[in-house]
Amino acid sequence: MIRQGKSSTLYPSWIEIPAADLQRAVTFYRAVFGLEDIAFYDEPPMQIAVLLPSDKDHRLPGVSLVQSPSHRPGDAGPQVNFHVDTFAAFDIALAAVREYGGVMDTAIVDMGDGVRYITVLDSEGNRIAISSYEPVEGEDCALE
Repeated sequence: MIRQGKSSTLYPSWIEIPAADLQRAVTFYRAVFGLEDIAFYDEPPMQIAVLLPSDKDHRLPGVSLVQSPSHRPGDAGPQVNFHVDTFAAFDIALAAVREYGGVMDTAIVDMGDGVRYITVLDSEGNRIAISSYEPVEGEDCALE
């Protein structure tokens, strides 16, 4: 039963991306997304690298790489879309994907509304999406 008039309690609070080789995966994600501050946790049998801490006050999910017996990389799991801002940032991210062991999984899709999108396999074999947005000439508003 859906409750009317109340906000949903369902939101993504954390995204765990499986890694077979945590250091290789960290190197990939640092290069592709320009990440600097990454916290590492050794919680046997898991090793965790937090790429983005969650902000529960604003319902913003955290993102981590996890190496453990139950976290198996692959291209058939949930797909996470990472937004990188401008087309220039998109091009830089795609160059890093190639340089750090990723593979373009699809051709770049130009949605025609200022959005570009592609799916790639990361250094561990996980399918992720990367998107960017620039306003179309004459468009009144940008994405919020």
